[in-house]
Amino acid sequence: MSLTEPAAPSRPWRVALPLGLLVLAALGWAGAWFYASYRAQHEIEAWIAREATQGRTWSCANQTFGGFPFRFELICTEPTVTFVGTDGWKASAQRAHAVAQVWNPGHIIAEFQGPGVIIQSATGRRLEGAWSLLQVSGVGSGGRVERMSLAVDNYTLSEGGAVLLTARHGEIHVRHHPGDDSPTMDLAVGVLGATGPGGAGVGKNPVDAELEATITEVPHFRSMPLEERLRAWQAAGGRVKLLLAKATSGAAILAATGDLGLDTTGQAEGAVTVNVAGADALLKGLAASDLMPPVLAGLGSVVGMAGTPSEIDGRKASAFNVRFRDGRVFLGPLPLGRTAPLW
Repeated sequence: MSLTEPAAPSRPWRVALPLGLLVLAALGWAGAWFYASYRAQHEIEAWIAREATQGRTWSCANQTFGGFPFRFELICTEPTVTFVGTDGWKASAQRAHAVAQVWNPGHIIAEFQGPGVIIQSATGRRLEGAWSLLQVSGVGSGGRVERMSLAVDNYTLSEGGAVLLTARHGEIHVRHHPGDDSPTMDLAVGVLGATGPGGAGVGKNPVDAELEATITEVPHFRSMPLEERLRAWQAAGGRVKLLLAKATSGAAILAATGDLGLDTTGQAEGAVTVNVAGADALLKGLAASDLMPPVLAGLGSVVGMAGTPSEIDGRKASAFNVRFRDGRVFLGPLPLGRTAPLW
């Protein structure tokens, strides 16, 4: 006689419960995504309305919204922005694709497909831009942008078929100065392999450049003519604190730091310390690019001896104190010439 243990009772809930919880979680996530998507689209509409009150009108030929389940995506064909109060400038591209992650909706990354066109309706002037990659990143909350970055690869700007500017890579970064509630902005700009009209740099050498500055009393970012913006900035006591401005081309390096502003007549006012390494190569390159008279090309050794000994990137350099006052430029106590007013 054999004895057998009774079979364990079936517990289907052990399978059904996790499956049910998974289904409920999926339904909850889907509901939350669609609700957040609905809110995001309304935020975009509200942002476009706010932009219109600041003189910038945005539009798309066609607009779609998606990205379920883990992000939000906005695809805009033929994006266009028109600037009111700036002689009718209008900028457009072929396509824009903006993305934000569900867990970080305040950080938006957008890529723009070229070519891009900027047209001034008052004059008919037309600028065309081409690039392999143009990406814009913005971080903000409550309708306020805290920082924004732009990066572009293989950029060309032309007008009427003539090339005005090329660059292998360029970046612009702007942010509100940390811990400062006043309208103070930090600016950082970098360019690699830049050339001007006809492919000219400094002589045959392209230019690498970088700029770091803090700008105080920045006017509100509503659309306005440049002259009006500069006048408002000057009236508020705005200053450019130049932390570093540097350009390198071949054997020549130029770097500057200082503090600049504008006086009531629109003239530059302030002081800058300029350091130059490879002055001979710099002057010859500028002359070869028709950026200065050829007769000055041989003064590199004189320039090198005239300044105070300094150093740039481990190389011997010469430093010069340049001042701007009452529409004139001074090298130390020596007047160099006059500056043109900005209005």
